[in-house]
Amino acid sequence: MVLSDKKDFPLSGYTQNPAMPGSVCLLSRGTLRRPQLHSQGSEHLFFRHFTEQGRLGDLCILLVTHLLPDRPQFIQVLDGVGRVGAILPKPKSVHGPTLAWAQQHYPVLPLNRHWTSDPEGVIAQIAPLVEPHERLIILDIGGYFAKTQAILAEHFGARFLGVVEMTENGHQRYEQESLAAPVISVARSPLKQAEDIQIGLSVVYSAESLARTLRRTFNVCQAALFGYGKVGRSIARELRCRNLHLELVETDALRQVEALSHGFKLVNKAEALGRAELVICSTGNGSLDISDLQALRPGAMLASVTSADDEFAFSLAQLPWPSEEVCPHVLALTRPDGSTIFLLNRGEAVNFVHGAVIGEYVYLVLAEIIEGVHQLAGQAPAAGLLELPQATMQRIARHWLTDFHGVIA
Repeated sequence: MVLSDKKDFPLSGYTQNPAMPGSVCLLSRGTLRRPQLHSQGSEHLFFRHFTEQGRLGDLCILLVTHLLPDRPQFIQVLDGVGRVGAILPKPKSVHGPTLAWAQQHYPVLPLNRHWTSDPEGVIAQIAPLVEPHERLIILDIGGYFAKTQAILAEHFGARFLGVVEMTENGHQRYEQESLAAPVISVARSPLKQAEDIQIGLSVVYSAESLARTLRRTFNVCQAALFGYGKVGRSIARELRCRNLHLELVETDALRQVEALSHGFKLVNKAEALGRAELVICSTGNGSLDISDLQALRPGAMLASVTSADDEFAFSLAQLPWPSEEVCPHVLALTRPDGSTIFLLNRGEAVNFVHGAVIGEYVYLVLAEIIEGVHQLAGQAPAAGLLELPQATMQRIARHWLTDFHGVIA
């Protein structure tokens, strides 16, 4: 896909992000080279199965997304389903040239939990994006609009068709609210589970790559994993294959039973932090605070599966300790006793150092998102937390198997 004939993209309001190669932070300036996208060649065949109905002329879609090099094609596919009214990039996963492409073609709205959770702020930002004759669907990642979906339903009335949520963290945020509109979650679908396995593999790959920049390896390393959910299970299996001594911290009794049945050792937080050379956090729920950082073994490496804001109960910006980037994407923190610990990718999702590549599995979930839009627009389901029908997921799986792997299901 050719995105532009220009050699450089001027980035208004953005610049390079040191936490991720080729990515950007908000509220600065800079110029980045255009993206080089490497298509697998089957995406257009796959997506056409879900766009045959044509474009709905009265539909406005607001897209929260990781703005990575593979997203322009998906955004254009979405624009064939309904008008993409705005793109809201996740702040810590913005690829500069892709952002520049998006700014050339769509409104791009800086995203944060402050305005998305504020009743007045959310209406002030979103209302101007929706034409008077249009119905509205929000595609969310991380439950940004969980606290204001009722306000949106009140403001837009029947024109607010609902939300499609993509992540477990977001699913839990919507689950905690009284829902005034339908929310279709793909977070716990069988297709998302296939993607989650690949995410776990990418997390371990990136964590070990950064460890090697510190001249350390994972072989016989003492490691602790916080969280044995869908991604956590994949991480645990991959770490075991790499000859680590792994201990697991999990607070849910059912997951504890599952972890034991899979042969993993369960310990409490204090035991894990005192021994681990490597700590990977996969809870999405404030697993560690500043006192836990104090309890870490000197020299420990700490990695997160999701954004630091969700995974940790401390803010790096407010941490009163000296810090230094000792290797690319590795931040050394000097604690009050003079000892050092290391934050891989500065505490942000570690696999985004390498673009969070999960191969063709990402298209399973992107197809679910499109089908969620069709369901909200065509069936007007009742308010509540919903899933796609099994028949729809089976159809997505069959097309994916055929188009990407030549399997006639």
